[in-house]
Amino acid sequence: MNFMQLFIPLLFAITVLLLLAKLIVSGADEDRQATETEGGKLAFTPNRRSFWGVYLFLACLAYVGVADVVSGIKSSSDLASPAFCLAFVILILSAFPGTILIDKDGIEQVYWLRGRKRIAWNEISKVTTDEKRGEVKIKGRNGTKIHFARQLPDRTRLLAELEKHGGEKMAVQVPSGAFAMSGPAA
Repeated sequence: MNFMQLFIPLLFAITVLLLLAKLIVSGADEDRQATETEGGKLAFTPNRRSFWGVYLFLACLAYVGVADVVSGIKSSSDLASPAFCLAFVILILSAFPGTILIDKDGIEQVYWLRGRKRIAWNEISKVTTDEKRGEVKIKGRNGTKIHFARQLPDRTRLLAELEKHGGEKMAVQVPSGAFAMSGPAA
């Protein structure tokens, strides 16, 4: 067997999947703002390129899975590749950051597979920010957690809304190991 016939398509496929993965995890554009929806909610949604990266990545995995099934299943070991592709599709859909919606009653995060999480303004117990990763974690008294990832736009607007609705009763915390500098080091 000619190694070039084997490795060139494999390298091409790996390169395409790496580029699509880079699209999926890319941060939100600096100039993107949260948008107002028809119902008066403020929506923080990922970039369109992140969505397209997910769609194309899933299409590549679906192609591999379907091609393996169509080529014929003779034993249970032939199901390994389609099963891996299906598991990876489920992982991607469950790990992709959900859209955050803010209204007068509270904050809600909507995921593709995991459903919805909602925290009323008066139920927020802790807000943790991670400046290095660009993340904000909001925890409710009942244990519900909402995660603002770097793929979502307008982090400063989210923090302003949290401060406006939550007031002084919310404790904004910096993760352990991080420290704030009051000025330049001497």
